[in-house]
Amino acid sequence: MSPTTSSALAVVGYASLDSATSTTHFRGVDATSILRRPLRSDTPSIGGIAHLVAAAAANGAEVTAVSWIGHDRNGGLWRSALLETGASDAGLAVHGERSPSATMLEIESGGTICFFDPGTCHPERLDDGQVAVLRAAGTVLLTVAPRPLTEHVLDEVPPDVRLVWAVKHDADAYDGTLVRRLLGRADAVSFARGERPFLEAQGPLSSSVRPGTVLLETLGAEGVRWEVAGEGRSGSLTVERVSAADTTGAGDTFIGTAAADLARLPGDSALTDETLDELVARASAAARDLLLSRATTRPHEPAPHDGAPQNEGVTHAER
Repeated sequence: MSPTTSSALAVVGYASLDSATSTTHFRGVDATSILRRPLRSDTPSIGGIAHLVAAAAANGAEVTAVSWIGHDRNGGLWRSALLETGASDAGLAVHGERSPSATMLEIESGGTICFFDPGTCHPERLDDGQVAVLRAAGTVLLTVAPRPLTEHVLDEVPPDVRLVWAVKHDADAYDGTLVRRLLGRADAVSFARGERPFLEAQGPLSSSVRPGTVLLETLGAEGVRWEVAGEGRSGSLTVERVSAADTTGAGDTFIGTAAADLARLPGDSALTDETLDELVARASAAARDLLLSRATTRPHEPAPHDGAPQNEGVTHAER
């Protein structure tokens, strides 16, 4: 771990206002699929880095968001919702006329399709205020953002600041060179099991990161596996299975909670096996609580009919 002295956490990535709809059967292109609720919600959910920020703030971290919105209604909604989490908007830049938005199409027979509009609000580089936030932080949690901005973040984060990379498999945001650079700089990397091939496209993950890097791999309903690269230390925690029709944000809640715990650690403290087990257990419990809060049927959506498959996310960790 990098020898940071600050407990402040900066979370970097896209802002987004998200809607979700579902279909019993996705018929593919050149065909009609029947939706079970409107394509765009009148009350979209706060998305992008919002789940990361909210989870970290709920876990007691001093959080500042570093992101971008447009001069539009969605941008104002996103900022207001961000501030309601208790986080600071000191790293929020406003450009252009359209904020990012997304629509998630959940396919009940399995899988999700995301339609993402990045908006018109992203410059090529961070502004001075955003750079100041990064340099004042003890830990930076970085997730998906436009590629030039991710590169600029890596240029500006001081070597004594912890970098946690929350991986998103996005070929537009990350080319092979940037993936190698991120793996070589990160102090912790969190990813889903399905993202491992993306990370290992150019070689084994264990040889792409520095010794001492913490690897957190979420395994869905099977739990979480952790490893400290180069030290021969690893562990895993099983989870209580929670049935949920909507698992959006569960993975982000997991890593946002974990990043808050990492941010509180003194830079020279050792990450023992017990510390990592406890960190993973708390992060998994936070994701579980999010899923349980959605246990009832969502507004405007019929209850799933008998036999409809339900998604299962990372939930409460058990020793």
